[in-house]
Amino acid sequence: MATLVVHVGGIGDLLLTAPAIARLAEAGPVDAAGRPERLALLVHAGLVRKAYSMDSVDLASAFTGPSATLTAFVQQYDRAVVWMRDAEGACEGFRAAGVADVRAFPGLPPAGWDRHASAYYLEQLGYDAGPALRLRFSPPLPRHDVVIHPGSGGRAKNWPMGRFAEVAEMLRRAGREVTWCAGPAEEELSLPPDADVLRCETLLALARHLAGSAAYLGNDSGVSHLAAACGARCAVVFGPTDARVWAPRGVDVHVLRGDPWPSAAEAFAVLTS
Repeated sequence: MATLVVHVGGIGDLLLTAPAIARLAEAGPVDAAGRPERLALLVHAGLVRKAYSMDSVDLASAFTGPSATLTAFVQQYDRAVVWMRDAEGACEGFRAAGVADVRAFPGLPPAGWDRHASAYYLEQLGYDAGPALRLRFSPPLPRHDVVIHPGSGGRAKNWPMGRFAEVAEMLRRAGREVTWCAGPAEEELSLPPDADVLRCETLLALARHLAGSAAYLGNDSGVSHLAAACGARCAVVFGPTDARVWAPRGVDVHVLRGDPWPSAAEAFAVLTS
């Protein structure tokens, strides 16, 4: 059974759907439409066969009446699974284009959801469990000691920059090396003037760097989910968001919470233990 997955959400949200997508892939090949630079992570993991951009398949026409482009594209699939805002609005379009089995769900768990978000995606499809995503890379990998990513998709989720700088100084005094990470949309971050900054053109390239790091420090962010999926030892700072729902899943993930924030000493202890 060939499946088309539609996902247009954030990096972390996408990675949390991976256990559900892995279960879909047990029944046959899975392709995905959305943001190819993000979906490339699932292609690399072997969960998705091919990634398509929304524009290339005219995905928007599912809401207004399927175009010839979308209709021709979906003929190869037995089912479509849609995770996005107003997902139900796309159902009629996919069915009119020729997909008999269409399942559409909101891209985020409902208000009041108090279990891990990955369980939400699994349960929407009738699955009770699935392994956390693990991204593996063949050596040689770029090598880093501690990678710090002080940004996120929402300013309210960001640990004060002074705390990150404090941890970096503690690490320096302990003889550790720090590499800072900032994305193209995070130019407003006030990184230390002498910071060694890692900038990658693609998420897959960033994943390779994270996979080669000894430890990682970040906020509740998509990059933190990516670091966890790459197997890095992660210290992830949570403030206003619920770690029960949004904590990254990985083999060595440590959630740091406080009132309202944890101390720099707590993060340092995780990174150096």
